[in-house]
Amino acid sequence: MKWTANFLSFGLLAAFVSAAPVAERQLDLYELQISCPANKNVDGRFLSLKNNTLGVFDGDDVSPVQVYPVESDKEGCNELHTYPVGIVDHSIGLMGPPGLLDLVDMTNPRTVQPGEGTVAQWDTFRISDGKLSNDVDGQWLAFPSQGNSWTLKWSDGSAMITADSMIVNVMYKSAGEGRYNGD
Repeated sequence: MKWTANFLSFGLLAAFVSAAPVAERQLDLYELQISCPANKNVDGRFLSLKNNTLGVFDGDDVSPVQVYPVESDKEGCNELHTYPVGIVDHSIGLMGPPGLLDLVDMTNPRTVQPGEGTVAQWDTFRISDGKLSNDVDGQWLAFPSQGNSWTLKWSDGSAMITADSMIVNVMYKSAGEGRYNGD
């Protein structure tokens, strides 16, 4: 009988704790915008997500991807996690063969195991003067896709590049505030 009383009091305590409000943390949100004055079809457009790839896409069903920065373990670098925050962690990252990496959405990036001959980076973004770059020297390139859509890649200059690509800058623009329950 004594253990029943202890168990019931524990149950009441657990119910009280679970009913307590969860502290919210404020997040500074950002959107990523293409700057390419030489091509008015791309200049000023915001990056969105389609089939795990980031780029600028046509259609009514696309909206700018929002990210919030988290300081990386690598000095001077950031991770860019996507918002809204869900049960599964999503971060933007760079993946592909060395030299030319696709900008993609990574699910649980800490657990991503790239295949042989493939690179996966998600904690190497640098933010400076309102621009997004990578810790590895290089540049952003936009490649044409279907219609008036473009996908983004990071090139370190060592890979063969097709003539239909163009150099762009990725601007880091404030998108307001978001909320995150946790910690």
